[in-house]
Amino acid sequence: MNYKIGISNSTDHFIRINAWVSNPNENNFNLQLPAWRPGRYELANYAKNIRCFEVSNEKGELVPFKKLNKDLWEVFANGFNKVHISYEYYANQADAGASFVGEQLLYLNPVNCFMYVEGRMNDAFEITLDIPNDWQIACQLKHQDKTLFAPHFDALADSPFFASPNLVHHSFGLNQTNIHFWFEGGTTNNMDKLEADTRAYAQAQINIFGELPLSDYHFLYLLTPQKFRHGVEHADSTVIAMGPAAELDQPEFYNDFIAISSHELFHLWNIKRIRPSEMLPYDFTKENYSELGYVYEGITTYYGDLMLLRSGVWDFEQYASSLESDLDRHYNNAGRFNYSVAQSSFDTWLDGYVPGVKGRKVSIYMEGLIAAMVADIMIVEHTAGRFRLDDVLRRLYQETYKKGKGYSKQLYQELLQEISGLSFEDYFFDLIDGKGKWDEYVQKMLEAIGLELIVTNDGDGLSVCKVQKCSNLTPNQKVCFEMWVKKC
Repeated sequence: MNYKIGISNSTDHFIRINAWVSNPNENNFNLQLPAWRPGRYELANYAKNIRCFEVSNEKGELVPFKKLNKDLWEVFANGFNKVHISYEYYANQADAGASFVGEQLLYLNPVNCFMYVEGRMNDAFEITLDIPNDWQIACQLKHQDKTLFAPHFDALADSPFFASPNLVHHSFGLNQTNIHFWFEGGTTNNMDKLEADTRAYAQAQINIFGELPLSDYHFLYLLTPQKFRHGVEHADSTVIAMGPAAELDQPEFYNDFIAISSHELFHLWNIKRIRPSEMLPYDFTKENYSELGYVYEGITTYYGDLMLLRSGVWDFEQYASSLESDLDRHYNNAGRFNYSVAQSSFDTWLDGYVPGVKGRKVSIYMEGLIAAMVADIMIVEHTAGRFRLDDVLRRLYQETYKKGKGYSKQLYQELLQEISGLSFEDYFFDLIDGKGKWDEYVQKMLEAIGLELIVTNDGDGLSVCKVQKCSNLTPNQKVCFEMWVKKC
């Protein structure tokens, strides 16, 4: 399938999409537009952004079509060798998972706006961009001049791109991989520091899994003039939208910037390669329900910051400050008494990204982080630091991605128990599938590594968390803390 993409109206934020389907193989075929995007587990209904949909044959004559549901079109091809589809897509959402077009920027997440022929997702795709000659293209897909090449729809859907005359590009080698920074909307004045910090936390992550399984990785940074924070992971890249751009080099903003970058890079392994069985492959047409959000988002949230501590990019005070903010969100959500993290993961498709009914649910990010920390410290404490959650993830990577399959809750639990020598029955009963037991686990696990959690009230009914090192560590606490923060 061939696409040609151009800017239809930059003021009103419309892109023009032309697609050609060759050899439909039958009189009629169906065109499917995705209903959601990986990384955000809710229906997005991108078809609402489409207008001026038309189909024609090789002679330019209109071809009839019928809409079968909200994002599926039946085309009555009548045996034509080539069918032309054209439509406009409204692209006016400059976050990390949507699309935006302006006078000097074409930013697309193909999963938002590209269709595939039903039953032919494995066909190759070529996407030609109708852009000025002085514009650069930033994308994980192979490209030549203005044409991008995707071997199948999954690769296309997973490959956002920037096209702009204003891109700032910086690259460096790490092991056998080229790491690319692409900045749109601004840049840093200290590229050397960003490179050094990225090298450090990326190497720490590589050490966990044993390899960086790609030749090029792209950080696509979209800097916004207003306050904003959002990141989305992809197989060989990430888009991170943050602002205000003018504050990038200020310490508080930079620490947050490097934290979200570490989080998204960790997803390269955890969800883009290590994936639940129910999401392998993705079904773009409907909900892909899973109770394992505490693994694919919770563990990633935990390790995103922990890698900064263990690589030396952050000191303990910086890490503790971030952990305190996460614990604040936990302690100020009564949902921990009412709904399990497994149930909350299943319900991301229902209301996972809005506050929803007060106290109804928990966060797969925050409670998932706590569950990961508890599991990690349980392993460290029981094995005197010989093993930790790193070893579970490495095995999960080898047992699933390397063998071309997904994982289940059962496999994750079995690996936790095998590597730790502990039973995790209570852990899953109380934390993963249960409710109301979170706080006692938090206190106990932090104490095991010599940390004290102090929870106070701010006077307005909100809890405020403070994490600090205990004044007198026992020998066992000292060993556990040293192994927990050990550079990897």
